[in-house]
Amino acid sequence: MARQSLAMDSMQRLCGSAFSLHYVLLLAASNFPKQLFEHFVRQLESFLFYYIFTKTPTKDLERNFSLWADDLREIGEIADAKAQKTRLNEFVTEKFQKNMSSKDAELADAMKRYQLGSMQQYRTRYLLAKLTQFVEMAFKDMTFAGALGEYAALDIEHILPNKPESDLRESFATANPGKSYEEYKVRLGNLTLLEKPINIVARNGFFEEKKKEYMKSGNYLTRSIAGLNSVGIDTSITRINAKLLAFEQWSASDIERRQDMLINLAKDIWKTAPIEVG
Repeated sequence: MARQSLAMDSMQRLCGSAFSLHYVLLLAASNFPKQLFEHFVRQLESFLFYYIFTKTPTKDLERNFSLWADDLREIGEIADAKAQKTRLNEFVTEKFQKNMSSKDAELADAMKRYQLGSMQQYRTRYLLAKLTQFVEMAFKDMTFAGALGEYAALDIEHILPNKPESDLRESFATANPGKSYEEYKVRLGNLTLLEKPINIVARNGFFEEKKKEYMKSGNYLTRSIAGLNSVGIDTSITRINAKLLAFEQWSASDIERRQDMLINLAKDIWKTAPIEVG
């Protein structure tokens, strides 16, 4: 079970050090061939994302995991590679996908209300890192996900500043009557990842000035806030652009729109997929 991999690293960033229920499944799958084990870890990560981000009581997992571990040990003993992959695909569909589908509405609601204090900051950082990595891979037409750490190490940037100048706070109150600045500044839709040197410059300014700094970012999810690149027709860039939004201004409704956009991206990231059997 001590296999070091990008998939394991990503899942560890989701689970942290306190959550350990999944180890019983990892141990049960430890005899899988390396490719199959890596695939299983990615499916397990998606499953755990649903349960962790909906704050499902752990007793619901404990009840199933010991039974599922028996299934995984049986799969590990299958000698025929095709048969083994087929059985794992069936396991993922039955145990993971069906449970995830039953929690779709619950997850969407949790994400709709998600803000910086909803969970431990390392999990918010994980969430933003996975969103940023997904968009970057799509933008560059990459199929292999590299290390998540390069994104997780970036600063969490408040687009609506965390510590605004008084005139900015007053401007928001005037433009968004009845909306709380303190609430909107910590909403998921107001957060992005940004390199520290750029963040230092952008820190507490108005959106019109911040946009200029966002354009300098090395990740497209942040750059796209200020404007979408347009390259060709039906390219990797135009395809990811169809899932993104650029903004002329930054109001409460814009933050809500971006939050909805990120929720839709999350549906493309945390999902199960079968391993090719042939």
